[in-house]
Amino acid sequence: MFFLDRLDLDRRFKLLRRELEARGVNEELRGWCFDSPPVEPPSRSVLLSVSELAGRYCQTMRDIYLRRVLNIRPPPSIKMARGIVLHVVNRESLSAVKRLLFSSEVLSGSDLVEDLLPLSREIIDKSIFEAENLLAKLDADVKNQLRTEALAFFRFLAVQAAARVDQAVSKYPHSNVDSLISIAVPPVVERKVDGSLVGLSRELSVDIYTPFNAIADLKTGEVREFHPYAATGYALAMEAEEGVPVDFGFVIYVQVNLSKMVPSFKLRYFVIGDELRREFLELRDEAFEVVSLGRDPGRPSKCPSYCPYYAVCERGIFEAPSHK
Repeated sequence: MFFLDRLDLDRRFKLLRRELEARGVNEELRGWCFDSPPVEPPSRSVLLSVSELAGRYCQTMRDIYLRRVLNIRPPPSIKMARGIVLHVVNRESLSAVKRLLFSSEVLSGSDLVEDLLPLSREIIDKSIFEAENLLAKLDADVKNQLRTEALAFFRFLAVQAAARVDQAVSKYPHSNVDSLISIAVPPVVERKVDGSLVGLSRELSVDIYTPFNAIADLKTGEVREFHPYAATGYALAMEAEEGVPVDFGFVIYVQVNLSKMVPSFKLRYFVIGDELRREFLELRDEAFEVVSLGRDPGRPSKCPSYCPYYAVCERGIFEAPSHK
């Protein structure tokens, strides 16, 4: 993304490459080994999303049971809506930057900012629409707060994009538009991947795919121990589809401070090594068993209050199907 410092990334990935050289990745755990265990899925009749598997708020996988067997969705929350809104702003901002640069009317960073800022309302409206379409109608107060956060995020991205364009033009004054975009604009955002070969959804969306053979996952909430699982699932899917190794992942945590109106970022880097791959594949197989058997695995000994299904399980607002 525009806010990722290339020099810092180079330093981080230099360290990760050393770690990868020392540890390596077992060939049988690569996504392209989709036709043999342990990568081969138990069945391809049930395809699971990466977010379902990676969001391990519930240790017993009762969330999988509620969603897949009982067809119960978690109650909408501002956290869910914020995640959708900021992801859409991120995606649409990048698309707008590319569109404006390809128009050949933008010749500098200042031109880009002037053309981007009037698009803020359109992009923010679209982000709110997508959140309501996926979740439910949002309260006016929630909508206003999300609009404020989205606007701060959008303006920040616009300024960062303008700075990148000026840096690229200054360093390479004779570059054409296509070359300029490849230098100044971040790698692919929301890249589509078919994960069916490894038992995942046919149309996965990778938040950011970088030229470092790395996958970045954008998060808008608190730091959780299980977050690296998402990049691991995407890596397996991409390896299966493309046949190229994906060795590194990082999680980008975004929070908007309304008092300063400037987003803050934390980055978590890691090698997508054997341990993460085995754990993710075990989660996939366990989730398949929950779905195929259709039996309630029950609540864990301790339910975290931040689990999206906490209210559902706490209030018992569902009935499990009888098994004969």
